[in-house]
Amino acid sequence: MSLKFWMQKETEESASIIKNQQNDSLDILNEVTNRLQKNSPNFVATLARGSSDHAASFSKYAIETHLGVMTASIAPSVHTIYKSNINYKNSFVIGISQSGKSSDLIESMAFARKNGAITLAFVNEKNSPLEQECEYCIPLLANKEQSVAATKSFIASLSRIIQLISYWKNDTNLNKQLLNTSNQLLNFNENEMSLVVENLLNEKSILVLGRGYSFPIALESALKLKETCGLHAEAFSGAEILHGPFELIQKNYPILLYLSNDETLESMLKLIETLQNKKAKLFVITTNEIAHKYEKNLSNTYIIKTANSINSLCDNILSIYHFYKLAAMLSLKLGRNPDLPKNLNKVTDTI
Repeated sequence: MSLKFWMQKETEESASIIKNQQNDSLDILNEVTNRLQKNSPNFVATLARGSSDHAASFSKYAIETHLGVMTASIAPSVHTIYKSNINYKNSFVIGISQSGKSSDLIESMAFARKNGAITLAFVNEKNSPLEQECEYCIPLLANKEQSVAATKSFIASLSRIIQLISYWKNDTNLNKQLLNTSNQLLNFNENEMSLVVENLLNEKSILVLGRGYSFPIALESALKLKETCGLHAEAFSGAEILHGPFELIQKNYPILLYLSNDETLESMLKLIETLQNKKAKLFVITTNEIAHKYEKNLSNTYIIKTANSINSLCDNILSIYHFYKLAAMLSLKLGRNPDLPKNLNKVTDTI
């Protein structure tokens, strides 16, 4: 399929962005992580909205499992509307934003910095107001994003988060694995995607499931299906779907699942068995190893294989990259423009 829209082109820029990040802002990364190593923060907090908030959710799972530091999302309205005085003493606050212009994030970050937090922003736009309010700023290096649907900036956020963790842990191998991920991105099977697209064309709603590191990827995927395809999509953790949402699942109900090569795999495979018994219509995005090793478990499912597994964190970059390609293809097949959703703007300002 020829590349006609920005969403497709910008997704494919992700490989070069990750490579460029490897040699950028290393002095800031070293300074920040040296401080964090010498004096471990009591907690990490994140400030973000939209797709950037999904990246922030990814950072929660990644930081808590790799560094053992409690990480929570701060609702900006706590500061901007409720005017609450949060105690940020000995904390580390990470802001993630494409534009760096959202007034609620700016106000919240300024408060955190004034009240004891080490503050770091990952921002795509240079010299943004958010950057000015932070002690440290590391650019995403995604360059201008033309499509309303954020793709390369989201992947750039994930890679910066992994890079931060690798420096904080002094884990050079993780950073090498991140670089290797960029080399895997351009390998995808368009035939597998086409088959999935054809089987989604007539659907009106879909559930998207992930667990652990892949749950934020599921959240992002559901958002993009709404944005680019006008498809009602809701994301749930694989640990939560058997509660209330399970009542929705009838024969041929479409469900997209992410299977990760980590500790969540066994429970997600059991979930797939349960969903197969309900005769749901299952779509799976996973690594080559999982697809081959669990071929019998994944019978009667539509599979998109990403690549060989590199690392349980880095594999999520491969997963969302393939999803973005899928969403763009589905949007075009539905006669939509994935770059210009009818009711959305690129920058949203919230009070």
